[in-house]
Amino acid sequence: MEVRHLRYFVAVASELHFARAAELLNIAAPTLSQQIKTLEAHLGVTLFTRSTKRKVELTYAGRQFQKRALALIESFDQAERFAREAARGEVGDVRLGYVVSAATSGHVKRAIELARVKLPNVLIHIQRMETLPQVKALNSGSLDIGFMRRVDTYPAGLEAFNLPRQRFCLAVHRDHPLAKHKKITTATLAKQKFVAYELDAEIGFLRNITAILPPGTIPQIVQRAPDAVSLLTLISANVGISVIPETLMNVADASVVMRNITGPPRYSQNAVVYRATELSPAVCAVLKELRTEFASA
Repeated sequence: MEVRHLRYFVAVASELHFARAAELLNIAAPTLSQQIKTLEAHLGVTLFTRSTKRKVELTYAGRQFQKRALALIESFDQAERFAREAARGEVGDVRLGYVVSAATSGHVKRAIELARVKLPNVLIHIQRMETLPQVKALNSGSLDIGFMRRVDTYPAGLEAFNLPRQRFCLAVHRDHPLAKHKKITTATLAKQKFVAYELDAEIGFLRNITAILPPGTIPQIVQRAPDAVSLLTLISANVGISVIPETLMNVADASVVMRNITGPPRYSQNAVVYRATELSPAVCAVLKELRTEFASA
């Protein structure tokens, strides 16, 4: 039995007339009649009664089979449609990792919004991860797209494009002496106590601090944190100050204040990182939308 047999049966069951059903199916009436007989022989039941006056009626078995046949055809059509949509990247699951600054900047939210509008049957699963764990997850295949800190060189097999920059600011506790100043000079920062990321999560973070200090100054780092939220927590406890992307202030404790640093503005930048030989149509479709959205970054 093939799907076409079900379609033939449903057409006759709907019309209760072989000639009209054959016309709808665009096949000859004798051919349709023979196909229904073949189906009945396969099932070992009579589906239709045929009178001498050419009146066609469903048997009890035929009425029961009609319900199942309609459901089977619908399921087949859905599966067929699903396969075509999946091949076009219009349906599927995409696993996206992100650093906190990519969320506070609105870039992760925008990625989800784009998928909901342009690819409504693609589900974005998000997970907060630091940069190095994202790189490892991309390489292992447990992550599809990473929103992470931009680096100068990516591991073999990974490619990236940049997201819009975020301006750096100085984050200090409101009771810290520097909180009294609206703008902070680099010379003022030379002897301050800083909090920073742990070494394995740093990815250039120390360079953010040294960039604002007088040349040759080694920053005094009093404590390290594994992630941005932990870093903000140390600042809110007045353990030290730090240089952060200004959008992180959106999730900072009320005790943390932002101060500008004199001189040319300095920027942080995240990137969208992905496998160069990505095979998933859904992932490729999402990446296409992201490239279009952030093409000017």
